[in-house]
Order: sequence, then structure tokens, then C-alpha cells
Amino acid sequence: MLQGGLDIGLFDVFSRLSGRKKKASKEELAAEQRKMTANEFVNVQDIRGNFLYTKDKTIFCYIKIHPVSLDLLSKAEKKKKIRTFSAEFASEREDFKLFSISRPVDISGLTNNLQNLLAGATDHVQKKLLYNEIREMSTIALNGEVIERQFFMIIWCSAAAENPESALNRRAMELQNKFRSCDIGTEIAGQETIIQLCNLFANPAYVHLEDTQYEPTIPFLS
Repeated sequence: MLQGGLDIGLFDVFSRLSGRKKKASKEELAAEQRKMTANEFVNVQDIRGNFLYTKDKTIFCYIKIHPVSLDLLSKAEKKKKIRTFSAEFASEREDFKLFSISRPVDISGLTNNLQNLLAGATDHVQKKLLYNEIREMSTIALNGEVIERQFFMIIWCSAAAENPESALNRRAMELQNKFRSCDIGTEIAGQETIIQLCNLFANPAYVHLEDTQYEPTIPFLS
């Protein structure tokens, strides 16, 4: 009877110690995950030129696609564009991804032009109209009410491939030619644009910035 009680007691102690050890291991794992840097979390090893290098030995290239307003096209023009697009990309067999991001429209250039016109205006009515327009534009910019969609195509290849950067550049230019045949403008994203894309996903404070080298400023009208 004593031996059986001793066995049960030892089993109970062993079970409790095992439970504590498992609990400790989970807590240690959670602590290690909290220590992960942002660079480790997003799997980015480096960004150089037109390429993003990941830790799993993959190289990415981004093509920015200029938006096209289909509402301005007639039905015949829409059908023609669809047929052209289908014909150009029918031969595309390699993987790619398309994604879009919504962000406030940058109207700083328009606001600066209006301020220049206001500085050179002499007519009282013209000054009042320009002033009201600048105030309205500034309100729209601060509220972020007007947004635009930015479209990107992502292509990639393994870093172990032969001349991966050259292969990606060649494929990117071929895709640009296909878009050009469809009357759609494109540009290969540079280092600054790729950094902005990473910030859009990892740092919401950069969503409204056009250039990460400048600090955001809020205009005030007296």
C-alpha cells in the first residue's frame, strides 16, 4: 500500500514538473518572438537598387503600373484594350503577383502652384478665389478624404539561379513592353519606392509620405 502511494506521489510530482517545464518553454518561446527585430519579422535581408533580397534566398523586383480610367473609354475601346491585354499576356508562363494599395492623393504640387498664383495676383476677386481654393485643397489633404490606388506587379527568382538580377531585369523590361503595347504606363520600382512599400506594410506612420527622407509637415493658413 505504501509502495503504491509512493508511486502515485512520484508520478504526481513528475507530472507537475513536466507541466511547469512545458509552461516555461512556451513562455521562453514567446519572449524570443518578442525579441525579433522588424527586419527578421518581414524576412528582408537587404534592399539594393531595384531589388529586395530576402533571408530565404529569394530576389524580388517590383513594377509600378500607372492606373487607367476605363470610365473614359467607349465600349469599343474597352473591348480592344481587353483583347490586346489578353494577347500580350497569353504567353506569360512564369509566376507573378498583383496587388494594390490605397493612399491619400499627393496634391502638394497643385497647392504650390495655387500659392504662386496667389502671390502674383493683383485682382481682389482673383485673390479671394485662389485663397478659398487653397484652403479647400489643404482641408482635403489634411483629412485624407481623396485617395488613389497604386498598382504593383511582383516578380521574383531564386538567388541561386544564374545571374538572377540580370534575369529579373530582362523579364521586367519584357513585361513593361507588354504593358506599353496595351497603352499602359509602367516603371520599375527603385530602392526608395521599395522601402516605402515595406514601410506601408510595417509602419503605418509612413502611409501618407511620398519621400521617406523628409519629415511630414502640416500646412497652416493665416
